[in-house]
Amino acid sequence: MASHFRSCALGAAALSVLVLMGCGARPGSEAKAPDPTPSTAAPKPVATAATPEAAKESEAPVAGKSASEILSVPDKAWVFSFEGSAAYDKAKANCDERFKDDPRGRARCITKARDEFTADAMEFTRDDAGNDVWVIYRTQSNRLVQVYSVKIEYGEQANDSVSIKKLGGEKGKAILFSGVSEFKVKLGGEYTLELEDAQHGLLAYDARLGFLTQK
Repeated sequence: MASHFRSCALGAAALSVLVLMGCGARPGSEAKAPDPTPSTAAPKPVATAATPEAAKESEAPVAGKSASEILSVPDKAWVFSFEGSAAYDKAKANCDERFKDDPRGRARCITKARDEFTADAMEFTRDDAGNDVWVIYRTQSNRLVQVYSVKIEYGEQANDSVSIKKLGGEKGKAILFSGVSEFKVKLGGEYTLELEDAQHGLLAYDARLGFLTQK
């Protein structure tokens, strides 16, 4: 009887070894889980807000709207962004050099540089006669004062840029694009634009709805 039990035990042990060998297990190693992803499948890139492509898409003007339509929304002012313009980089480098150990002096220096630029806001609107006009304002004592206007015509355009042609009828001094009959506006979306002026370099403006009527 005892020899019968030993034979059964040996048979069961042998069967267990055969099962393990059939499953691919080896002594002294752990079984590895199969890779659920086929080796030939390449992951697809996913665009996120952090990628340049996604950022560019999020800033693009609204599809179906021309640049002139975005520029000339009623009561939409374009307000100068000093820190987004070339004048700020120039002023910062100059003031940092002149006032290395004087933070207050540096702040006054940068403020003075900002105050020297007077095209504080602009709008693309229509006059009482129905003419398209470009108007520039300057801030004085917390008030907006119109300092320049000219009749314009919208030239070649896409949804992110438009050429502006001056037609005459100027009022005031041309602060920007003096002596130029045509210039280009580059849109970064519905609420940002850039201008490249020969005298002032790159100029950035941000849109503000109701800005003109609140002043």
